[in-house]
Amino acid sequence: MDKNYESWSLEDIQAEIMHVRLIDLKREYELCMILSEKAKLSNDIYALAFAYTFISDFYLASKKNKDCIRYLERARKLCESTEYTELLARIYNFYGMYYNSNYEEIKALEAYLKSLDAAEKCQNLTLMSSAYNNIATCFELKRNYTEAIHYYKKCYELLQSMEKNSAYSKAIVLSNLCNCEYRLKDAAALHAYFSRFEDLDRQSFEESMNLLYLFCKLMYLRLHEAVSVQAVMEELLIEQEKVENRLLVYQILKNICSIMLEINNQPYSERLLKILQAIEDEDDIKSRRELQKLIVSYYEKFGTKEELLQAYREFYTIILTIEDTDMEDNSSGLTAALELYRTKERQVSLEKENEQLERLMNIDDLTNIYNRRCFNEDITATDLQKEKIVAVAMLDIDYFKEYNDIYGHQMGDQALVKIGRCMKQYEKKGEIQFYRYGGDEFSAIFIGQSEESVRKTMAALTHDIREQKIPHKGSRTAQILTLSFGYAFSSQEPVDMTVLIRQADEQLYQHKKLRRQRCKHADAVTGNVQ
Repeated sequence: MDKNYESWSLEDIQAEIMHVRLIDLKREYELCMILSEKAKLSNDIYALAFAYTFISDFYLASKKNKDCIRYLERARKLCESTEYTELLARIYNFYGMYYNSNYEEIKALEAYLKSLDAAEKCQNLTLMSSAYNNIATCFELKRNYTEAIHYYKKCYELLQSMEKNSAYSKAIVLSNLCNCEYRLKDAAALHAYFSRFEDLDRQSFEESMNLLYLFCKLMYLRLHEAVSVQAVMEELLIEQEKVENRLLVYQILKNICSIMLEINNQPYSERLLKILQAIEDEDDIKSRRELQKLIVSYYEKFGTKEELLQAYREFYTIILTIEDTDMEDNSSGLTAALELYRTKERQVSLEKENEQLERLMNIDDLTNIYNRRCFNEDITATDLQKEKIVAVAMLDIDYFKEYNDIYGHQMGDQALVKIGRCMKQYEKKGEIQFYRYGGDEFSAIFIGQSEESVRKTMAALTHDIREQKIPHKGSRTAQILTLSFGYAFSSQEPVDMTVLIRQADEQLYQHKKLRRQRCKHADAVTGNVQ
């Protein structure tokens, strides 16, 4: 397929996000960021909400909960003010998964019930089945396996009734059913569900589905008193390394570690604990508590008294931290409730909501500076045409494609964030404004600034970015990330912004060309080959 997403329609990008979200997290994130900017340029609220929803999906799968909740909140606010019921069902579903990952089961269940209501309202069977599956998970986490099985069956029946459904969805539900039946030690029921898993088309299996299959096979072998689980465990440990969705890996390996401890298998218990500790999010204190329980169980079976005592100390410290955190949360909740009681003006006015939406549409999500949409509006503003002294600068990052190729898009995003922060330091309301023009390109508008002032600002900005000392082995002008710029200045009224932008672009091109010629000359003198 064509990878030039910039030329795709909003609908095509959304369809591709749905296609890749379970198999390529990096590509899901990249597509979502492109969609969010295109949505803002075309004032498409639905597409923007869609982008935010699946950015949160990416962060959820990556176990980055703080980033996840930030985008979920943005998506929810956009959808609740509209009639995007189907998207809202997905958002509530992700809220539930977020709360479950933080062991807040009551909040999770409330979110899943909201998701089910929204899914039933729009009669989306896929989302209804997902809600049933996740409601069942809430009961499973409370070890009410009988009630969990009831809702997992509802989910599976819905999937079976649909003409089109993914093997992945069935694999998730069947693995959950197998896990519950394993906990209840019902070998016959587990065998029945494992047989259905085996009947799925293996050629359509994705990496995560293979991991789920091996998890179910391990449980089946254990209940049927297999002599050894070594072969399936070795295959499983190799398979987990291939799966990008580390949240899924974490959940599966946690269950498997519990099984290995149950059968007193020290080598695999130790290996699994090391993998879980590597995946674990240190900021997620409640997740650390569950992992520490496994560590305590390990040392109870295999450790020395000193090791066990240390494990208990760490568990105690975690419990105290959770209590402190809960106390702070409860205190904040009481304060908020009191404030809400004291004033009846807490509801945000429609005018205020529109202002917030307008700001959201004008801000680049990654760099937190203004975006191309805002730039397009500002250059056509009547007030700007009346200004006597105006300058426009065009900037881009040198060899940024090479940077992404070498260091990856996540490092590229971190670099863009740092550049955005540098730019914000030079902004002056009504005088100097920076914008992310697209990709690795930026722009700036200067009002009432002398040409010398513009030149000094741009020189200082590029110096600050060099001082960030972001390594860039692929750059042919430096070994660090650098910025090139060109600007055009006008002191005549009315201002022709189209001409200024074109002149600034030409200056940028000449600047980059001159720098590269100097670099080639230097290489020729030293004998280097580019």
